[in-house]
Amino acid sequence: MLPVLQPATAQTWRGVNLAGAAYSSSKLPGRYGYDYLYPKPAEVDYFTQAGMNTFRLSVLWERLQPVLNGPLNPQEVQRVQQFVSYARGKGASTVLDIHNYGRYRGQEVGSDAVSDAAFADLWSRLAQVFGKDDHVLFGLMNEPQQHSAEAWKASVQGAIDAIRKTGSHNAILVPGIGWDGAHSFVTLNSPTLGTLTDPAHNLIYEVHEYFDTDASGTKPACISQDQALARIRAFTDWLHAHKAHGFLGEFGVSRQPECVALLSPLLTHMHENADVWSGWTYWAAGPLWGNYMFTLEPDHGTDRPQMQAIWPFLGAAR
Repeated sequence: MLPVLQPATAQTWRGVNLAGAAYSSSKLPGRYGYDYLYPKPAEVDYFTQAGMNTFRLSVLWERLQPVLNGPLNPQEVQRVQQFVSYARGKGASTVLDIHNYGRYRGQEVGSDAVSDAAFADLWSRLAQVFGKDDHVLFGLMNEPQQHSAEAWKASVQGAIDAIRKTGSHNAILVPGIGWDGAHSFVTLNSPTLGTLTDPAHNLIYEVHEYFDTDASGTKPACISQDQALARIRAFTDWLHAHKAHGFLGEFGVSRQPECVALLSPLLTHMHENADVWSGWTYWAAGPLWGNYMFTLEPDHGTDRPQMQAIWPFLGAAR
């Protein structure tokens, strides 16, 4: 069952991506505390005090499972568990995001090198660890770069089946190919991913969207409000038509005033369609981002302009 929406100008899940654990992906496994690290309690505190209740935690498959079909790395799992436990203590949920773009050591999931069964094995093991914690959402894969939606569907269905076989009823976030774009989901992914089955009836379709001209999230300039809303409206309509639920796992704007101004209508649209939009996590935060144009990390104790725009949608008193 999905959580009951609370009477506030917010979604069920509202939060931010906290980066760090997937840093230095070219260095495997990498040195913990040097090449990569996990978010600190102070980061969780800042955002939960603001009213956020969800953190999308990016992790690397290779660090969690150094050998395909082998045991999980207990040290890495413990780091994830510590984060999940601290966030839960603050009333927040964690999206466990495998931030691998549909690859393992550079090889495509569904190929001879990385079979669908190997992907299912990863999620079976993770479900055995986290499958009794309803504060954990399973983010199957970040922005899978698979060669077709049909091939990706087979990988996803295998992972769903493996998770449910463990007895887990956790929400599963299903991403699409094509950089998981909301603007392209209906054309690229919906005919195929819309036929996925889940015995627990707890699938949520995850999309990402950025609002520069090419939707890449790499430029400080942004499109108009009408254009921005058009990028997600088709997905909203698809969710309604299929009685499905959606999650905006990544979105962000630069500090330019006209870009910050996009956040209110975007979040309003999702709130007004809360029957299908289950939540969102802004991209991104964490001290390692420095002065990154999208960051929500406070600037020497001062809220970023984007954070100020998000505040009214968090259901917390300032």
